Amino acid sequence: MTNQLFFETMLDLRRHYVNEMDAILNHYQLSSSQWFIFKTIARTTPTTLVEVAKARAIEKPTATKIIHKLVELKLVETTEGKDKREKILSLTDYGQDIHKEIQVHVSACQEESLKDIDLSVDELTAALDTIMHYYKNRKEHRLGRIN
Repeated sequence: MTNQLFFETMLDLRRHYVNEMDAILNHYQLSSSQWFIFKTIARTTPTTLVEVAKARAIEKPTATKIIHKLVELKLVETTEGKDKREKILSLTDYGQDIHKEIQVHVSACQEESLKDIDLSVDELTAALDTIMHYYKNRKEHRLGRIN
């Protein structure tokens, strides 16, 4: 397999994975981008918009829009932080139940997709982490943060 074909395959994999996740998430009126924010809040609760945006590497306005939708769906609630401008994010009781329910479906899908692969999840993760590290360093170089 050529390097180019490998990366094209990764892009195809991402597209198929997102489509599969959307098939699950549509039942809950969520998109995959909303799910990624929702599960980030679930993992790091209590958290803030700034922390979520940083963890997902997205702009704050994008995170704000998604979080507003999660609040509208009664999955996430906000409370005032130390600073009145800061909002603390956490899952509602309903949001906790829905998160667990979705996670069961997502985990089953993920397990099924990996069942016939000869490499362990740890080996796959290590290889992809190496590639991700390379691209994060390239981004830092472009931004002038590394000489």
